[in-house]
Amino acid sequence: MRKMNLIVAMDTEGGIGKNGGLPWRIKKDMQHFAAVTKKVNYPSKRNAVLMGRKCWESIPESRRPLAGRLNIVLSRQLTEHTSENLIIAKSFESVSKLLAEPQYCDSIETIWNIGGAEIYDIALRDDLVEEIYLTRIFKNFDADVYLKSLDFGNMEKVEPSENLSENSETFEENGIRFEFSKWRIITSH
Repeated sequence: MRKMNLIVAMDTEGGIGKNGGLPWRIKKDMQHFAAVTKKVNYPSKRNAVLMGRKCWESIPESRRPLAGRLNIVLSRQLTEHTSENLIIAKSFESVSKLLAEPQYCDSIETIWNIGGAEIYDIALRDDLVEEIYLTRIFKNFDADVYLKSLDFGNMEKVEPSENLSENSETFEENGIRFEFSKWRIITSH
C-alpha cells in the first residue's frame, strides 16, 4: 500500500476521542485540519482522507463527505460503495488495490489517515506512515479512546515545516493550550 500521512489531535494522556467524538472544540484545530488535508502541490490532484466507520459517523451528516477530498471509509459493517467523493471498503487491502488503479494513482496526491485509533494503529503497525501532523493539547480530557501506538522514540520532529507555518507555536482557545507540530517516522533500514 502507498505510504500515507497521519493527522491527529491528542491530549496529554494520548486521548483522541470521547463518547464518539472529539473531547474538545477547538476551531483553530479544525481549520488547521481542513487546510492541511486539502493542500496539494499540483492543482490537478486532490488528497484522500482515510478513516474508520466510527470516525465517519462522528462527522455531522451535513459535512459528509468532507469537501475537496476523496473520503475513504474502512468498515466491516457498512455496504461497500464507490462514487466520485466516497469509497467505503472492507479492508486496507481492498483500498490498497483500488488506490493502485490509474484513476486514483494519478489523481490522489496524499493519503491522510484521519483515524480513529484502530485505523491509526494498523497504519503505524504496518509501517505505512511517513509523516505525522500532531496537534498536542496540553490538558487531560479523560478520553475513552487513546492512540497507544504512537512511538515518539521512533519519530523526529521536523522544523521548520514548509507547509506548517505555525509549527511549535503554542496557541490558546477556549482556555485550552495547544500546538501544531510535524514529525517524521525514522526508518530503521
